[in-house]
Amino acid sequence: MNRKWNTFGRATIVALLFLSSTILYSESFDVRALWVVRDHIITKEKIDSILEFAEANNYNHLFVQIRGRADAYYSSRLVPRSHLLSTTDFDPLGYILKKAHKTDIKIHAWFNVYYLWSSPQIPSQSDHLLLSHPTWVDTKSPDPVDIANTLEKMRINRQSNGEGFYLAPTHPEVDAHLQNVITELLQNYRLDGIHFDYIRYHDLDWGMNPIGLKYFLNFNKSMPGLPSLELIEKPSFSEYKRQAITQFISKASTRIKAYQPNCIISAAVKPNLLQARNIFGQEWDVWLAGGYIDWAVPMNYSKDLNRFDKNIKIMKENLPEKYMDRIIMGIATYNQSAKKAGKKIYHTGKNDFGGISIFSYTVFKEEPAYANKLIKYLE
Repeated sequence: MNRKWNTFGRATIVALLFLSSTILYSESFDVRALWVVRDHIITKEKIDSILEFAEANNYNHLFVQIRGRADAYYSSRLVPRSHLLSTTDFDPLGYILKKAHKTDIKIHAWFNVYYLWSSPQIPSQSDHLLLSHPTWVDTKSPDPVDIANTLEKMRINRQSNGEGFYLAPTHPEVDAHLQNVITELLQNYRLDGIHFDYIRYHDLDWGMNPIGLKYFLNFNKSMPGLPSLELIEKPSFSEYKRQAITQFISKASTRIKAYQPNCIISAAVKPNLLQARNIFGQEWDVWLAGGYIDWAVPMNYSKDLNRFDKNIKIMKENLPEKYMDRIIMGIATYNQSAKKAGKKIYHTGKNDFGGISIFSYTVFKEEPAYANKLIKYLE
C-alpha cells in the first residue's frame, strides 16, 4: 500500500476519517496497534470490552500484556500465576485469542523480558524468580544483590533502585530459562505475534551481574599461543552486554519461527536509535538487519514534537530505507493532549512508516472521549 502523503492522499485520508466518528485514524496505516496493560485482561467482561473498543476504533493489532513482572496471565507450569489471578483459574490469553479469532484483530503476546519486580513489597508467589533465583538479578556492581536490604531501601525511597529489579541478560541461566518460557508459550497457544518489551538493561551502569561478569572475564583471558587472534576477537564490555541481548533475541526468533512460522516478532525499543544501543544495550538496527524481529516498535513517547521528530530523523539517517516499513511508531496518550498525540500520528504517516501503536488502552478506558477528540487533529 502506498502511504505517500501527497495532496490527494491527504484529502482521501481526511474523507475516510470522517466516515465514522468512532474511527481513530486512517486505514493508510497497515498496522494500527494498541498496547493493552495486564490489569485490563483479568476477567472475560474486561476482555470483551477491549475487543469491542478495538473493533469500533479500527485497531487491527493488540499488544496484550501476558507477562508483567516475571508472572503469567496465561496457563504455565514454569511461571508463577499473577497475584491478580490468584483466586481464579481463568486463562486471559486463551480467552482473548479465542474471541479475537472471530474478528480481524491480531493478538500479540506482550512479554516483558528482563523486568523482574518493581514493588518495595516482597512477591506473594513463593516461586517468584526474585525469591527463588536472586543470583539471576542484574546489578550495578560486581557484588551479589541483597534482595531484603534493597527492598527495605525501596520502601524508604521508591527510586533508590531505579525502576526496580531486572534479570541479568549476561547470566546464561537467565537466557536458558527465558527460552524455555517462550517454548512453553508456543506449545500451548497459537499466537498472531510475540511482542518483547523491557528487552534491555536498566541503564548504562547496569549489566554487572557477578556471574555474567565472570563469563566476560573468562572469555577475555589470555589464550596461550594465540595472542594475535585474541586481540582481534576480544569484545569490549559494552559489546559483550549488547551481544547478550542480541543472542537472546536471535535464539528466540529461531525458536518462534520453528514452532509458528507466521508469528510476528516485534520489540518495544527506545526511540533514539543511538541511545538505545549505547545506554540500554538495544542494537535494534542489528535485530532488523538480522531478521530477528519483524517489527521494531520505538516508544517515541515524548510530548515535545521536535524531540519526537528528532528521533525519527536519527532513524532515517541510520537505517536503510527498506526497514522503514517495519517500524511501527509508538505514540503516547497518557502524557499529552489528543491534539499533541494527533500531530505525532500525522508526522508518522508522512514519514512512510509501517504503522502506529498507541500507549495505551488505559487512557481510552479512563477517558472515553479521548478517542473522539484525537480524530479532529488528523486533518
